[in-house]
Amino acid sequence: MSLETNLINIVLVDTIHPGNIGSAARAMKTMGLKRLSLVNPRVFPSSDATALAGNATDVLDNATVYSSIREAVKESTFVYATSSRDRTIQWPILDAQEAADDICVQINSKKEISIIFGKEDRGLTNKELELANKLIEIPANPKYPVLNLAMSIQIICYEIFKASSDSIKKEWRDYPEVNSDQLQKLIDHFIETAVEIDVIDPDNPKKIISRIKRMFTRLQPDEMESSFMRGFLSGVKKKLK
Repeated sequence: MSLETNLINIVLVDTIHPGNIGSAARAMKTMGLKRLSLVNPRVFPSSDATALAGNATDVLDNATVYSSIREAVKESTFVYATSSRDRTIQWPILDAQEAADDICVQINSKKEISIIFGKEDRGLTNKELELANKLIEIPANPKYPVLNLAMSIQIICYEIFKASSDSIKKEWRDYPEVNSDQLQKLIDHFIETAVEIDVIDPDNPKKIISRIKRMFTRLQPDEMESSFMRGFLSGVKKKLK
């Protein structure tokens, strides 16, 4: 695998069964990935996780536990989230193969990415999905579109492994994109300013806040653009005083 796999961060959120963490680690290592982040796992470490990891216990030993998704992905330039739910506000959606090609472009440009997987019974909430730039869906039989956590991770990691063998595309940007933490701060700054100038009614925001979040995550601004935008917003607020 030619990719710098340390730039690929697999994030598991609120995992209920510790055995699924072990199976996920095994699926990752089989495809050459090793960086695992756990957000509020129900039980970890666990003998069940170790047993199901097989020879991938090193992935478990080096896993990092976080208290929030924002903390787990804050250094990532691009964030993907797996989703099987219908959304009232649509987000850019890729299938597993398209996502793998996209991810390889980011990694070849030396950018860290995160891929978020939700809990076994419900997946990710709409609020959690809004932290992602793009969503990944795995096509399946519509009569029984059921994949367990490790299966989903295996499929996406396999597609990344396959795509990495001949991925040589590079990004065109002259400035690096903001990471997830910087992007969320920009979004918060924009929404706070919009509320302050009465463009958004905080008591009846309807769906506009979700649309604003979608707009910024889809645009994926670079550091220069973000710096200008935040300076502009600060200037607006200063004029209001």
